[in-house]
Amino acid sequence: MTNITHEVLKTLDNNPSIRRCMSQGLINTTALAKYIIKEKNIDATLDAVSSAIRRYKLDKYDEIFDVANRLVTFGEISTKSKLANIAVIKDSEVQELLPKLFSIIQFNRGDALRIIQADEAIKILVNEKNLDKVKELLPKKKIIKIDRNLAELNIHLHPEAVKTPGIIAIISNELALNNINVMEFMSCVPEMLWFVKEKDILKAHNVMFRLCGPVEG
Repeated sequence: MTNITHEVLKTLDNNPSIRRCMSQGLINTTALAKYIIKEKNIDATLDAVSSAIRRYKLDKYDEIFDVANRLVTFGEISTKSKLANIAVIKDSEVQELLPKLFSIIQFNRGDALRIIQADEAIKILVNEKNLDKVKELLPKKKIIKIDRNLAELNIHLHPEAVKTPGIIAIISNELALNNINVMEFMSCVPEMLWFVKEKDILKAHNVMFRLCGPVEG
């Protein structure tokens, strides 16, 4: 494999959005070759790069994308607004306080409580109306950051989705292509939860509604 071919294949492998457009016939090969030459500063002719692009095998990607896309169409969408995200230090003191959150949250009234734990921090997502109660529970010195005005996009997927590559990529690409920034993401199969700014939730819902619509053919 020549250096030119290797660079072209690596570029395409690392850009799922380009591969998707290629698979749908939406990209002109010559235009893509010019883009790769410019972006990667490749010392090669337009014909050489175009030839390398044409040799790129899309069959496997097409199959994976098609299966994933069809499973996404079975998704059901719901949203929650007026949420806040509290990032706190992860230590034994905070861990001992977490169970007390359940006495604050009124689940029977539809209140939200989402907890994400990493190695160094814990994220607690709640309704903004419960934010002050949560802050009172947690020592101030343990709070790293608070993000307000968030909304949740909940996508309830087909059970087979968890076994299928490409599901998260499809949804992430659609949101990114529509200039929607994902603030947080979490999964609790069969649900996937995407947290965005409240100002973006209507657009995000519409994007997902189109994505989860029936596939023709």
